[in-house]
Amino acid sequence: MNTSEAVQALKDKMSQVVVSEINFMNEVTLEVTKDQLKEVLNFLKQAAGPGFEVLMDLTAVDYLHPTKRTKVVYLLHNPTNYERLRITLYAKRDEAIPSVTDLWEGASWYERELYDLFGVHFEGHRDLKRILMPDDWQGHPLRRDYALTEESVEFKHGVIPKVPSEIIPHVREPQKF
Repeated sequence: MNTSEAVQALKDKMSQVVVSEINFMNEVTLEVTKDQLKEVLNFLKQAAGPGFEVLMDLTAVDYLHPTKRTKVVYLLHNPTNYERLRITLYAKRDEAIPSVTDLWEGASWYERELYDLFGVHFEGHRDLKRILMPDDWQGHPLRRDYALTEESVEFKHGVIPKVPSEIIPHVREPQKF
């Protein structure tokens, strides 16, 4: 089943779930309601049906305006026809969304990353804890209202961070022609 057929089948089965649909450069993005997210993803994953069996990525974008919220983005892949489908939803700050680790076991790492860096809580995740930042770190560094500092961070596994002021020149030399 190609992407347009899958989208139509989803609309036929769950008419109120799709908030918006964007088709840009042959890439389809569906914004769905939070309360039926798992049903939508489960329907799209069915090998016999739509066939978007692979969760390629799970990421987020943080927004401050018009309200503080995070856009959660699921990138699905159909391995039989190589088509992709993007599913999005908006979550308010500190609002939990359902975990999809029971659909894709590999989503565990993605959800932990979104929790760590954006503060997105995944309801039903069996081990939701920080994955990149130290366990005692305060805040979520990829939120747009997170204060920018040059506080040194001790990352896990001995990774040594670079200090921004040492790698980004503040004043550039004028170019000579």
